[in-house]
Amino acid sequence: MATYPAEHTSAALPPCSLVPFEPRWASLVVRWVRPGRETYWLAPKSRPPLTVSDVLSWQVLGHRAFMLLPQGEDDPVAYGEVNRLSRATGRYWLGHLVVNQERRGEGFGSQLARKLLAYAFERLNASEVSLVVFPGNRQAIACYAAAGMAPDGYEVHEFATAGRAERLMRMAVRREAPSRISS
Repeated sequence: MATYPAEHTSAALPPCSLVPFEPRWASLVVRWVRPGRETYWLAPKSRPPLTVSDVLSWQVLGHRAFMLLPQGEDDPVAYGEVNRLSRATGRYWLGHLVVNQERRGEGFGSQLARKLLAYAFERLNASEVSLVVFPGNRQAIACYAAAGMAPDGYEVHEFATAGRAERLMRMAVRREAPSRISS
């Protein structure tokens, strides 16, 4: 099991900030998602095609949505959420991570995941952060692994919009245990 903080090597990316999602960006998020399998992998509970209303429906209590904004640029390059799973246990999950298709392969996905993890652990005092991903989505799995997440089993989810159940890989990272060495 991976623990936070994870060590990582940083690509030559511009520094980026997480900025709170604004409804005006919903159409941008929709444009970043290719129809078909990519839409299903991102939002399997939404009926295709993905719409602005779908993206806006992700903004619910206990969910914190963000855009990744590179320093010196006006347009965000990625979207993702930190969602509360259990207040009692301090568990959160990452949802709907997507990068502008024109900026994929530049490392923004891993940077987004790392920043969302940092937000969860440092600002929300998370004990664990997880996500689920379709096992065939190898690029996403590699992205999450690069951000410090590790495979942590499987979950079966029912998706009424597709009329089927899917076995999804669970990836997680837990807060690093404090050192027991006294000084």
